[in-house]
Amino acid sequence: SILKVGPALTFALREALYGLDHIAEVLHAGRRKETLAATFERVMLAHPDNWAKYYLGTPDEQRLQRHFSYSDRIRYYWPEPEIAKATEDLLALLGDTPIPETLISQYLRGVYEGVRRGRVQPTAHGLSLAMVDLVLDDYFKACL
Repeated sequence: SILKVGPALTFALREALYGLDHIAEVLHAGRRKETLAATFERVMLAHPDNWAKYYLGTPDEQRLQRHFSYSDRIRYYWPEPEIAKATEDLLALLGDTPIPETLISQYLRGVYEGVRRGRVQPTAHGLSLAMVDLVLDDYFKACL
C-alpha cells in the first residue's frame, strides 16, 4: 500500500504552530496585531482557490474545515508571504525561551511527556519538531 506522508506532516506542523499561537497569546497578550490563525483565515478567505471546492457546508463548517480538516488544504498557504511572515514573527516572539510545562500540557499535549522526560526541548522550535516527529514515528512503524 501507499503511505501519503505530506498532509499528515503539514497537519502536525499546523497543530504545533496553532498550539504555539495560543501559548504566545497567553505569554505575550496584545503584542501582536494578529494571531497566526487569524492571518490564515484572512488569507484563505481572500484566496479560496485551494479550499473552496473541497469544503462544503455552512460558513461555520467551512471555517472549521479550513483550519482543522484532515485533508489539510491549509498546507497550500504556508508559502504565502503573509503566512510565512506571521509564522516567523510567532517563532521570533517565543524565541529560545523555555515555555512553561503547564502551557505545553494545555496546548501541545502530544509532546508534553517528552518534555517532562527531558527528550523534547520546551522551546518553540523544539516543540514544533517534536510534533512532526510524532507523525514520522507512526510512519516508521507502518513501514516495518
